[in-house]
Amino acid sequence: MGTITKATTTLLKQGARGASRSGGHGAPTRVLQQVAHHSTKAPSPSQIASETRARNNSLDLMSDIMDAMDRRDGGNNASMPRIKLDVPLSRRENFAFDAVQPGYGTPKSAIDKQGKLQPAGDSPTISASDHVDGEKSVKAKTPYTSFSGPPVGVDGKATGPRVDNPLYGKDLIVTNPAKDPKSGVVLDQFDIQRDLRTSTRPGFDETAVLRSEPRPQPLWKPTAEERAIMPLVGVDPEKPAYTFRERAMVNSARDLEYLVKGTIHAFDYFQGLPDGSLKPLSKQEVIDEAAKKR
Repeated sequence: MGTITKATTTLLKQGARGASRSGGHGAPTRVLQQVAHHSTKAPSPSQIASETRARNNSLDLMSDIMDAMDRRDGGNNASMPRIKLDVPLSRRENFAFDAVQPGYGTPKSAIDKQGKLQPAGDSPTISASDHVDGEKSVKAKTPYTSFSGPPVGVDGKATGPRVDNPLYGKDLIVTNPAKDPKSGVVLDQFDIQRDLRTSTRPGFDETAVLRSEPRPQPLWKPTAEERAIMPLVGVDPEKPAYTFRERAMVNSARDLEYLVKGTIHAFDYFQGLPDGSLKPLSKQEVIDEAAKKR
């Protein structure tokens, strides 16, 4: 087989993204069309999950092969800068200027006195899977900040317990990676779901329990909304219990989660008012608010 050029690998990966998009709405449509061609009976959620798993396994294998060939040919593609996504991302907050969540003692991303949004940590060993799984020991080390992307994000009107939902906080932070030239790596659902599927994180395939509950910890039980999402990421909604890996896949897809790595320099901040409306603050007003908290 000949040398894989940068252009060839880029085109292959773009094709894989177009076929996979685990968190979007293209995957289930494709599966339904394939099944409908052979049968008039609609596929069950378990069948859709099985089809999705098989497709994702093929895509993961193809990606592994491309990565191996790239390393063989000098690893040129690994050094190519990632294209910055031009998409508005949103995050709800109650304590945007607090680096530790009041009442829980959990480290989190926060706006510093220079008006920059800083992640809780900067460990180079924390992966997307580690962050999404959300174990408390990881939270102080993670270099990522979670956001939601369209269509669930930005307007603050999405239903369900998503990252951008007003239930998660009265204030709103909106950023666009393409408009922040200093921002770090941004992972979308393609990146996150693949990392979740292929992670070798210890304990990831143990039965998921509610870690925040007192012992004995009850099993994690998905909501009706989460069960509807399960087939789209290859998880059978008819199972009696789920692994931490499967829970993380479902939760991330539910939020249409994006992960922004490192300091976020450019963002819009909206302060929540008592009536539920949002008041935009200038950068200087954000810095002034940060000064009050320190």
